[in-house]
Amino acid sequence: MKLTTEQQHWLYALQRPWPLEHNPLAILAERLGTTEASLLDFITDLRAAGRVRRIGGVFDARRLGYRSCLFGVRTESPEALQAAAARVCALSGVTHAYTRGWPEGVEIEGVTAADYVGYPDLWYTLSAPANSFEALAASLADLKPHPFPALTRYKIDVVFDLRTRNRDERTEYLSPDTTATPAEVSEAQAEIVRRYQDDTDTLAAPFRAEDLPQLRAWQADGTLRRFALLLYHRANGFMANGMCCWAVPATEVDTYGRRLAAMPEVTHCYARPTSENFPFTIYAMIHNTSWEAAYEVYQRLSREAGLTTFPSKIFFSTHEYKKSSLRFFL
Repeated sequence: MKLTTEQQHWLYALQRPWPLEHNPLAILAERLGTTEASLLDFITDLRAAGRVRRIGGVFDARRLGYRSCLFGVRTESPEALQAAAARVCALSGVTHAYTRGWPEGVEIEGVTAADYVGYPDLWYTLSAPANSFEALAASLADLKPHPFPALTRYKIDVVFDLRTRNRDERTEYLSPDTTATPAEVSEAQAEIVRRYQDDTDTLAAPFRAEDLPQLRAWQADGTLRRFALLLYHRANGFMANGMCCWAVPATEVDTYGRRLAAMPEVTHCYARPTSENFPFTIYAMIHNTSWEAAYEVYQRLSREAGLTTFPSKIFFSTHEYKKSSLRFFL
């Protein structure tokens, strides 16, 4: 499905927060100089082409009383990797699972897969209610996963722009000492979350009138990041996904994390703790159309952020086992 310049503009707008009004698509159509029917037909075509992950709410897990953590596992053989990935993906609460390292048979500026021996190769994100998170994480303890929780998050909420191949996200600086304790979520509020967390077909009027005040309040305080269209980034040409990591001293992490977050190529940016075999403190995610293009972006980020004096690596997502949105209050 080849998009016109106008359609690329529409797609960008549909990924941004939709108006929390009774008829959001009609409002968006007016802003875009088109008709509601044209936008509905466009979304139908995108879905048929397999380019849309879902249209719904993106909620902040921590503000709803959930915990999330990135884990890394080092496996000893391709067979062990496949077995571990199967167990990880079967676990309730795992939303993302990838093999990360270097693509076999690819050499860029002398770098090959041999340079990645010894690092964790299976990476997954686990999210669960705070009171059950530890027990759920412990069910995979025999895999010896190492936790890499986000100590500070500098950038979240990716929006892809097919016109420029850049991204435009909401930059949010949050560290543990600035994050408020999540409020108690009532059953009525949980029901509203359940209503809007999955894909919707009622695009012309996706919101119940009685829910709009709560949705607006959640958007104002960050509990609801946005209600919008979410893409499958691989189906839209962003095939090379890289986790860029730098070993920056703790006293300087904040400075460089903010610099990276300001760069449009970076989709997510976090500070995380180190482990014995993983000395990196800043993680920045990038997406591009090829390994070579992504590697060039990684090098440019290092130069432009002033990070070239620090040890670093880019860990490519060479296989995607699972990618889904977290579903709350089930």
